[in-house]
Amino acid sequence: MPILGRYVIARGLLVAACLMSGGAAQAGDPPFSSTADTVFDIIRAEDTSDFLCLDYQGRERRQMWDKRRDDEDDYDTFLFRAYFSAGPAIDIILNPEFGTEEDARAEAMRYTGGLGRLPLILREGIAQFGIHKGDRSFHGGPGKIFMYQDKASLRIAQNKLEESILHEAVHASIDARWRDDPAWRAAQDADPGFVTRYAADNPEREDLAESILFALALLRHPGRIPPVDSADILRVMPNRIDVVETILETPGTVAQAPLPPDTCR
Repeated sequence: MPILGRYVIARGLLVAACLMSGGAAQAGDPPFSSTADTVFDIIRAEDTSDFLCLDYQGRERRQMWDKRRDDEDDYDTFLFRAYFSAGPAIDIILNPEFGTEEDARAEAMRYTGGLGRLPLILREGIAQFGIHKGDRSFHGGPGKIFMYQDKASLRIAQNKLEESILHEAVHASIDARWRDDPAWRAAQDADPGFVTRYAADNPEREDLAESILFALALLRHPGRIPPVDSADILRVMPNRIDVVETILETPGTVAQAPLPPDTCR
């Protein structure tokens, strides 16, 4: 069944659930704190991933933002290229503090499945995926994502790494196109509230990245959030869900994924 058809059915069921339950949140009162703090496992390890293989490219000087230093600098990074069955390859760069190619590869592999589970429109804007040690919060900007080993370990233990990758992928891939788009702005104005407190506190920068995960859950995995919580999501952001559906249905710009080299494993 097409996504739209599933969503129409889900919306009817959720409205009924909302009427019966009264909902857990009032309009304007965000039902959740942030995407990172929810208990829902929306993107799962058993979901299909487009990831194919990881090819070591050697050492290369690359610029990396590091929150531990609150600065950007050039590093002699370990450079890998991740290949996917759809969309472009992604350069994965690791801080030289990882020491060896083997340790750097093992760390890079922790993220490749999650990258392959992203909707194509969110993955194809990521040109560079950087990894440091440490436990600082993740960061995404135009074309780039930076993550930290210890924080990633925590997110893996919480079954939240894929959700965190998706959040940062929004910043890397579609913020520049959609954050100030009239359709998104109109949806924000028309909706009665925000889905998370983090989005409400940062409506210009974080609302799209926070909203898209919950919209994705209703559009593609409606059974992964309980009906009462789903009704709360639908209540506070029905118009933004419609815009996210448009975003997710946007075709990719890469006609054919590049073939990985024979050395890719």
